Amino acid sequence: MHLKDLLTYRINWLANLSSNIASRQNAREFNLGPRDWRVIGLLGEFAPLSLQSLAKEVDVDKSQASRLVASLIERGWVQRNTSEEDARGVELSLTAEGQKTYSLVFPQAVHRNELLMSTLSTHERQVLFRCLDKLTLKAKEMLEEDKSL
Repeated sequence: MHLKDLLTYRINWLANLSSNIASRQNAREFNLGPRDWRVIGLLGEFAPLSLQSLAKEVDVDKSQASRLVASLIERGWVQRNTSEEDARGVELSLTAEGQKTYSLVFPQAVHRNELLMSTLSTHERQVLFRCLDKLTLKAKEMLEEDKSL
């Protein structure tokens, strides 16, 4: 076996290629970086989110998330609101302009996904997703086992 035969290498290679395509298009058409889009995408789907939840989903530390959110607030795409459940807490959501950007960018992400997936038959897609689900579950189990050591 070689490095390029490892599952994680191949998945990362594909993810990087796909991300690079999206990054180039989003930067060119919307002046959005990859993390900017990830935040807008997450807030477009799951808002409101706390800064801590957003940081976890974007896979950055809380201080990086804070700087990223501050930049998006400055650009008029994200807003901070006081949490209804905890007056000390802050919830993040999209502004009207952020929602507009999301509604323009997300269909393009879906289109890129469909274009990439079009090389697979319906059956191959189903098998791929089942395999990814199983591998994700196993990876989570392995991570939990490692944490307990």
